[in-house]
Amino acid sequence: MPLVNDYQQVKEIYQQAGEVGAALPVFCAEDRETVEAILAAALEMGEELGVPDLPIVVSWTSRYPGRGQMTLITAAGQPYMGTQLMMSDLRVFTGESSPYRHLRVLPHLDHAFPWLDGDILEDFADQFASVMFDASEKPFEENIRLTAAYVERMKGRVLVEGACDEIFEYGGEGEKNEKTTVEQAVRFVRETGVDIIVPNVGTEHRATADKVEYDSQRAREISDAVGNILCLHGTSSVKAEDLSKLPRDGFVKINIFTILAVEGGQAVASQVLKDIKNIFSEDQMRNFVESGILSPAILASENSTPPHPVLNSVATPVRRDAWFEAVKARCKDYLRVFNYANFA
Repeated sequence: MPLVNDYQQVKEIYQQAGEVGAALPVFCAEDRETVEAILAAALEMGEELGVPDLPIVVSWTSRYPGRGQMTLITAAGQPYMGTQLMMSDLRVFTGESSPYRHLRVLPHLDHAFPWLDGDILEDFADQFASVMFDASEKPFEENIRLTAAYVERMKGRVLVEGACDEIFEYGGEGEKNEKTTVEQAVRFVRETGVDIIVPNVGTEHRATADKVEYDSQRAREISDAVGNILCLHGTSSVKAEDLSKLPRDGFVKINIFTILAVEGGQAVASQVLKDIKNIFSEDQMRNFVESGILSPAILASENSTPPHPVLNSVATPVRRDAWFEAVKARCKDYLRVFNYANFA
């Protein structure tokens, strides 16, 4: 089916998720392989559940300083063109000839700072299911003013997510790392009119160590006050045993990227290591041994064919498939944890 970007349809999908006790994982992507892996995970889950039209959110950032994904999607580094390419890929993936055509695919723009991504926020608003209008770097009063003005301009056109205060970046100075209070959340929702709110409940972006604590109680207090309209950022820093709490704590939207990149990248690296003698020549391998990169044992077998490049090993598909399978498996894990079975 066509991409889901009608405001009312998007609202109904989020309401449905809340009613059945599921949360929509928002899988971020910066390449076609990840996009297809996300869709393939939803397709397989739908086949298992007998629900061919599962909703699935595909997300990306544009010029976000933390990681501008549409700047990275092409070597040209052009985020506007990157957004056009991503939308084009999604339209093809949901077209009549695609195996993913029955899924309800919701494109989402993440972390759009209006002073950096104003063109994307305005020009593509009608193509997105939702956008995160991120003015969280500004003082609270200005954040409210800027967010409210955008919500007013986009009323009925696109679902708007807002962050009522800045979420700490792992390894940063942490000057703005206070948890959101219930009072702040209530005021932010009331005065901005956002559809989804991002509270700070102790998580952080791109965490690589368990140095933070997800505050389940604070999340429930906020959702009790504003409704099940919470979005979690910094999911990588949430302990595995806490993930299943998120839907019942009021999170209807949960952002995920870092773990996909880690496991996808590791799968590609593993594939290269397993196949290394079909990628490099014997002379190249000896240079790696002499420079200490590889062990001499790798050339010790007398019965093996001498190392030499093999087309199937040096071309892109074998590494693409390694990434694809790893990311698809991880996405399916999240669909299970966030109660996608309830859509049945």
